[in-house]
Amino acid sequence: MRAWIGLLAGLALLGGSGCAVVKVKERGFGDFAAERNVDALSGGRLSAAASTALTTVGLDPSACARDPDPCIGQLRPLTSAEEWLATAAELQLLRMNALPATVGKAAESGAFKRSSRAAADLAQLAPDTAAQDPRTRAAVATARYAYAYLFATKRTPEQRVFEARQQQVLQYYNRAVEAIAQAAFTASSGHADQAAVDVGGLAVSAVLHGYDASDIQQDPTALLASDTLGFANLRAVYRRDGFGTALVAVFPRRGIGAPAPGGAMASKIAPAEGADAKRPNAPAPAYAKTAARDDVPYRDTRYLPVTATLRFDGQDLDGMLASQRAQLDVYNPYRIDSETIEGRKVPLAANFSAAYGVWLARSELARLSLTSLLRSKQERAFNPRVYLNQPYDPNKRVIVLIHGLASSPEAWVNLANEILGDESLRRRYQLWQVFYPTNIDMLSNRAAIADALQQTFSHYDPQGDDVASHDAVLVGHSMGGVIGRLLLSDSGDRVIDDILDGLDPKLIARVRADPVLHRMSVFKPMPQFGRAVFMASPQRGAVVTDGWPLRMVRKLIRLPLDVLQQTAELIQRYDVSESDLERLGLNKGKPPTGPDDLSPKSRFMHATRDLSIEPGLPYHVIVGQRDPKLPLAQSSDGVVPYQSAHMDGAVSEKVVTSGHSVQETPQAIAELRRILHEDMDTYESRGKR
Repeated sequence: MRAWIGLLAGLALLGGSGCAVVKVKERGFGDFAAERNVDALSGGRLSAAASTALTTVGLDPSACARDPDPCIGQLRPLTSAEEWLATAAELQLLRMNALPATVGKAAESGAFKRSSRAAADLAQLAPDTAAQDPRTRAAVATARYAYAYLFATKRTPEQRVFEARQQQVLQYYNRAVEAIAQAAFTASSGHADQAAVDVGGLAVSAVLHGYDASDIQQDPTALLASDTLGFANLRAVYRRDGFGTALVAVFPRRGIGAPAPGGAMASKIAPAEGADAKRPNAPAPAYAKTAARDDVPYRDTRYLPVTATLRFDGQDLDGMLASQRAQLDVYNPYRIDSETIEGRKVPLAANFSAAYGVWLARSELARLSLTSLLRSKQERAFNPRVYLNQPYDPNKRVIVLIHGLASSPEAWVNLANEILGDESLRRRYQLWQVFYPTNIDMLSNRAAIADALQQTFSHYDPQGDDVASHDAVLVGHSMGGVIGRLLLSDSGDRVIDDILDGLDPKLIARVRADPVLHRMSVFKPMPQFGRAVFMASPQRGAVVTDGWPLRMVRKLIRLPLDVLQQTAELIQRYDVSESDLERLGLNKGKPPTGPDDLSPKSRFMHATRDLSIEPGLPYHVIVGQRDPKLPLAQSSDGVVPYQSAHMDGAVSEKVVTSGHSVQETPQAIAELRRILHEDMDTYESRGKR
């Protein structure tokens, strides 16, 4: 008996002396995948890989998370360089995320303020804020360890291409560079001409790539982190994964002191090659002094997408870890999609939706459109504007979007975003969006929009030999499609004859040569366009405009005082009788509004509905059909009858089950993308100009 007791005691002693018993517990694959993907960036705690690296050498992950520097020093001689650098980067990122983002908030504070207020906010910070800020120092350490992991270890990034750990470290680097870029912006108080700034103890200098010297001549007022922005009513956010971080540079509001050409930003632009080479005598386009004037139609959106990377000095691992200098490279993502880093060509990250989304959210264009339509006592109509959604690129063709009645560029929110998100289209096209007052009669708007577009083309390409000046694509919705058709038509004397028909011959002889009337009613096709797409466009009028609800709305629409005054002067100058005014469509001496012209019974529709598009120019039609049960010929989109939107001779016609806002539907957007790809293939197959 004593022997058995002794044996059991011995076994118990052995069992308690460290012989662990492994137990198997089956888990779902989803649970495993979720646990594996949690790290300092996505879950606010160390990843399984980092925790394992620390525990296997006797370090407590929780203690290391609280105080990473001692653990990083102890870990280095006990594990491989890759494992050490990846764990060190994650520990520093965890510390960075736990600290207040004071410097980052300062960089973003001027996003929606006047430049003087934004500059004042930055000036209130102590000069050494970015240098001493603990979060910025942790960001520098994160980026340094991650950069060394990617480019200074024995294995190349290509050899680790399928490893999840490398993808994690790349994200740590990108997140840290975002914080460093904002800190550099804060440290320089927004002045990009400084040679170098102290960022977390690192001397950082900035260089721009993919911009002409005339592209950016004003310092930005704020720098937003793209990936932290969310957008309502934007169906998708289009990103390009890669090296670096995507940001939105915010520039001053119009009319606020821009420097003269060759200003601060020009000195920071790296010499470009090939398609990005500087163009001699190039005019100053967006983000420059001339674009800040209110008397020009072409203008930028103030929000520019950029991609930033940080390169550390040093030829090897120890050199990178000890370097005190780094270069912040800022790229134009529309022109540059990859870069050679440490001898390897790597794809660059980008966000093509963020800047566009911020512009639409802050532009207040929709409010301006409605107030210009209904607000009484307007002194004058605003002139049409042409918004460039990116710095002008001479080697990309142009897509011009023209919105409809009581609308603005916001009508194109998802359509434009889808075009920006399509890599093939983005490489070959640039977007211009026309904004115009829809309360003005359509012939006046046609003339004003034609002038605005012609000025824009001529400003950016005075010689007219850029790719951008040829074979542009015009896309119009509703009223914008009617105006768009007239931009591509030859009126001859047909429109002016129709307008004056029935008047006293002596009055016709006096009025016919009037320069204002002639400019409005005698026109040629714009030569820059090579294709057109018309969406729910009432080419023969919208019957619903004659219904009593819209007749009431039409009575509420107000015309600017300058339009009324000009009309009154015209009537007085030519002594036009009341009966003749009625024949011209003027009610009590007031000219017709845009909605008035949309009536099938209007003088405008009678004069223009049968004008044909320039021969040989291909065009397409997209039609909305609200009730698909009705025969197509008898259907409408609720505003425009099919028979009015249909156009004989169209290359294609797509019918979409939709109301009048057909341009918002995925089906119509997919059709436009199909047309643009077809246009792209046709253009390239016949050889570029």
